[in-house]
Amino acid sequence: MAIITVIGAGNGAHALAADCKLGGAEVRMVEFTRFNNKVKGILNSRRIRFEGIEKNHGNFKRNGTTVIDMVTYDMKEAVQGANHILVSVQAQGFEQIFEELAPLLEDGQTVSIFPDNFGSLVLRRIMREKGLNTQVVIAGFSSLVYGTRLTDFNNMETETDVVNVMYRENEIRVDTLPSSDFDAYLAASKEIPALDATALIHGDTVLDIGLSNVNVLLHVPAVVLNAGTVENWGIIPNVGNPDVFYDIYAHGVSPSVGRVQYAFYEEQVAIAKAFGVGIMPVEADVLQSRMGLIGEMMYGEGYRLPFSEPLDQTTWLPNPKGARFTLESRYITEDVPVGCSAAISFAKVLQVETPVIHAMTNLSNIMKETDYYETGFNLKTFGLEKMTAAEMIAYMRTGK
Repeated sequence: MAIITVIGAGNGAHALAADCKLGGAEVRMVEFTRFNNKVKGILNSRRIRFEGIEKNHGNFKRNGTTVIDMVTYDMKEAVQGANHILVSVQAQGFEQIFEELAPLLEDGQTVSIFPDNFGSLVLRRIMREKGLNTQVVIAGFSSLVYGTRLTDFNNMETETDVVNVMYRENEIRVDTLPSSDFDAYLAASKEIPALDATALIHGDTVLDIGLSNVNVLLHVPAVVLNAGTVENWGIIPNVGNPDVFYDIYAHGVSPSVGRVQYAFYEEQVAIAKAFGVGIMPVEADVLQSRMGLIGEMMYGEGYRLPFSEPLDQTTWLPNPKGARFTLESRYITEDVPVGCSAAISFAKVLQVETPVIHAMTNLSNIMKETDYYETGFNLKTFGLEKMTAAEMIAYMRTGK
């Protein structure tokens, strides 16, 4: 039986932990009191209910209530002796979490980051700085394995956290850092039950994986271009309903937004081509449909829901009662300083023009009264600032 440690306790971490336990692994979860601390209700019970339609091509289903083996705030306790470490946290937490994690890693372990958000580069940089030569395999995924929401947590009466899974990824893009470790990871990953229904597509370096993150492409234009509606939703007459959660797919995407999303993607493609690496393929017309890329993930290649048709929210991701979508969402506060800023930093190396990505970042800076160019991820974050483009890719492929 594989021992799996899940780092984090948000939507993705809860789904990973419950799924792996239901799939037969020993599962430990470690949370951080300095963050949102979403495990207070299950510290003693360790109980998670995994529910939802789990839409996927193979009709794979693994619903149920399970008791995981450990819920702790002690990283060392959670990591020691584990076979696989699954990381699902917001990218702004990488630096602090990986500083703590790196010295605890043991030879033979795998580390999987969902989504990678260039976190594999951050972890390897920290290991180098600490002089650590631990023989671990580090893999980065282009997205989470699921579309999922934590619908109940910190409930001191039920002592049961509830995570709803709308869909499982049928396939997902992944690579290791370095890429030469991929075959070893592919073999070891068969012990991770969360991947049982998902085919792993070998990406072309972790730069490919970072640029292929669908969150940045879908979220940022849809939120920035709808900021007024987001802020007015359910507050002023005739703009939304306070009892309805504002959802970018149900309410924010449109033909014009889809064209901006595709222009954003074309700039990501230009960066990948300049560096000579791959990127997830996206057809223009898939972004001219209401569900965008998620439609194909759920219903198969070629699926398109016209903008003239509403999204069926009875089968869509639920949200906790009373929740409100705001510009404080990670759709801006994570995707811009991580996805946009990182893409721009790579683009500058080879003078790739990125006017759309810059525009989204500039507008976000104004709306949030901040400077994501200053605070966001960049080549120094990844330990690449002294390398040429060729050296960066050689490092990603071979580790040297």
